[in-house]
Amino acid sequence: MFDRLEIIGVEGLPEVKEGDDLTDLFFTALAARKESLEDGDAVVVTSKIVAKSEGRVVLLSSVKPTPEAVRIAEETEKDPRLVQLVLNDTKEVVRVRNNNLIVETRHGFVCANAGVDESNVEEGRAVLLPKDPQRSAERLKREIEARTGKEISVLISDSFGRAFRSGVTGVCVGVSGSGVPALLDRRGEEDRFGRIARITKEAVADEVCAAANLVMGEFKESVPIAIVRGLRFKCKRGEKEEEGKEEEGKEEEGEGIKEVLFNREDDLFR
Repeated sequence: MFDRLEIIGVEGLPEVKEGDDLTDLFFTALAARKESLEDGDAVVVTSKIVAKSEGRVVLLSSVKPTPEAVRIAEETEKDPRLVQLVLNDTKEVVRVRNNNLIVETRHGFVCANAGVDESNVEEGRAVLLPKDPQRSAERLKREIEARTGKEISVLISDSFGRAFRSGVTGVCVGVSGSGVPALLDRRGEEDRFGRIARITKEAVADEVCAAANLVMGEFKESVPIAIVRGLRFKCKRGEKEEEGKEEEGKEEEGEGIKEVLFNREDDLFR
């Protein structure tokens, strides 16, 4: 494991717009800070700048609410156009209560408002979650590694609320790289008294994003990317190759963010 982490905020990126190359913007900002990447670094990127670069910003005046959106908007005191954007990205409406609209998104995330957000975007616009944040993480990882020759991980982060707790925290919506597993299965490990863990799985990717969020912030901080340094989850490639468990040219990775998502039958809150 590890006993020390370093979180390096990467500020100085311009306002991101559709078609922008996030990898280029990242390296330009990194050079301005006179920083460089190291093997094992985890690069945490806010979902908002990923979504903006992918054209996931919607002009609210262009949205025509359906009767269902109008009904939910009246019940929750929300803008019906915003509700329509939520429904467009929703697989299932989980709860409509007071001013809360909790849904399961098409990605499989259970969260408020399908991640649709009006903060840190021009007036009259809303930002959706990236269409496929897992694929976005994979693409950014490939591009960054190709330019540096370093083995890194990329995590796409967002801010979600939690059951039984007030306030939001950073969570992971896409992760790529064997250096940071989405979920660390610790079943079978012994505790300090020799008892064997039977159910514990650690949501490592969420923990990394939550830590990075302390530096990245939520509003005016203007730190959309952070580097988390000092993580030590990765197996050595040599050991994997000697065991014959890794195919030529492929990394040992899990299923990405899908590993942390409950199946409906296992979800105790629905």
